[in-house]
Amino acid sequence: MSKKTLGNLISKLRKEKGLSHRKLADNLKDLDPKNAISYVSIVHIEKGRFNSSRETLAVLAKALDYSVDALLAESDQVGDDVAEVIKDKADIIPDFLRSAKNLSKSDWDTLSKMVNKMNNKND
Repeated sequence: MSKKTLGNLISKLRKEKGLSHRKLADNLKDLDPKNAISYVSIVHIEKGRFNSSRETLAVLAKALDYSVDALLAESDQVGDDVAEVIKDKADIIPDFLRSAKNLSKSDWDTLSKMVNKMNNKND
C-alpha cells in the first residue's frame, strides 16, 4: 500500500472517531508517551509525506480502535512478534505461507483452531 493510501485510511479512521489531529496526538501521548507523535506529524502521515515506524503505527491503531496487525499489513509491515517468528523459522515459514496462500477464510479458521489446540496441549 502506498503512503498516501495508508494516510487516507488513518484519516478516515480518525474522522470516524470524531477526533481532531490534536486530540489524536493527545491520545497517542496518553497511550504511549515513548511513541507519541505531534499533530503535525499526523497530518504528514495522512498526506502521505511521512514514513511511520511499526511502533507509531501500532499506537495509532490502538488509539483508533483498529487492528494493529491490519494497519501494519496495510503499510506492508508486520509486528515485532510476527517478525520474530519469521526470523526464528526462516527455513519453513515462507514455504508454509506460499502453500497456504489460496486457503479460504474457513480453512484459515480451521487451521487456527488446530494450532491453538496444539499450543494448549504443549502448555
